[in-house]
Amino acid sequence: MSLEGYKVITAREMARIEKLSIQEGASDEGYMLKAGAGIAERVASFIKEKRLQKRVTLLVGKGNNGGDAFVAGTLLLKKGYIVQAYHLFPMEESSSLCQKNKQAFTDAGGLVFFPKKAAEISCKGVVLDGLLGTGFQGQLEGILLDAVEHVNRSKQPILAIDIPSGVNGNTGEVNPAAVNAAETIFLGLPKIGFFLGEGYNYIGKLSPVDFGLELRYVHQACGTAHMLNEKNLPGLLPELTRTRHKYQAGYVLAVSGSPGMPGAAMLTCLAALRTGAGIIRLFHPMGMENELLHAPYEVIRTPYKDDPAALLLEMSRAAAMLIGPGLGRAKERGTFLKSFIDHITVPTVIDADGLFHLKGMFAKFPFP
Repeated sequence: MSLEGYKVITAREMARIEKLSIQEGASDEGYMLKAGAGIAERVASFIKEKRLQKRVTLLVGKGNNGGDAFVAGTLLLKKGYIVQAYHLFPMEESSSLCQKNKQAFTDAGGLVFFPKKAAEISCKGVVLDGLLGTGFQGQLEGILLDAVEHVNRSKQPILAIDIPSGVNGNTGEVNPAAVNAAETIFLGLPKIGFFLGEGYNYIGKLSPVDFGLELRYVHQACGTAHMLNEKNLPGLLPELTRTRHKYQAGYVLAVSGSPGMPGAAMLTCLAALRTGAGIIRLFHPMGMENELLHAPYEVIRTPYKDDPAALLLEMSRAAAMLIGPGLGRAKERGTFLKSFIDHITVPTVIDADGLFHLKGMFAKFPFP
């Protein structure tokens, strides 16, 4: 099953393929008009779903995100909505498309205010965040920071265009604040920053808008992560057969748990079994056998001290590994991990304390 429509990419990669399409003849103005139409449609649907007044406040920046907001605002005005805009930059600093669509907005009867301080922003109805785009990096400060915090305090529902202002589209970093969106109307493909760092805490619900980018450019986008949901996940699962042997279903090795933390190991193993593994063997530190007496019967338990020989033998038969949950941060755990990590040849999930012990070593691993 193709997952191209659910590919997750960096903000830089989205900018690259969009720029490439424009170089090869696509219209950036056409993109903005279609994006704005999709955004306006989603804003109208949100207001209808929530049974809100037909009022919208635009928070506008100087780039094409601001232009998208003006296009959406113009279309909403023409549908009878009351729309006001707050532009936080001098008009002469704005992109040409932003300026052009600001004029169309005012021609349609929209009011644009240029606040000198955040307190002058009156948040009425749904707030549409078109302040900063996915290209934002660094730190919010000055009136931008004040405006973001002011809008968040208003308690009005906020819909963000492409990404909440203040979230880094590549890393998910928030420094020191970001728009707390009820919904993010993303353009094209979802950005990796939605799911990393603090980003996920700010994006709210995700709603896609097609802004006209041809599929051939989507297919060219570099990214190995995909969004999974109830529609596409079943197509990725293997078909079960009645005669399948447990080793055919997948033999998983887990290096997990430590004295006082058996729960993480048990839950990890149980999760592997529930997601389809046929057999799982848990390697745990010697001395915690009694703590694992109530582990699921399906889990094979193998204690270790400092010799990885038994683990290396099983690694030659395994289909996958998982390392880390509940492992603890004792020095001897890190020593044990480093004794076998270079011998791993199967897909491996490293999490929690595994990441702590192996930090600084990841450059040598062929991550997807």
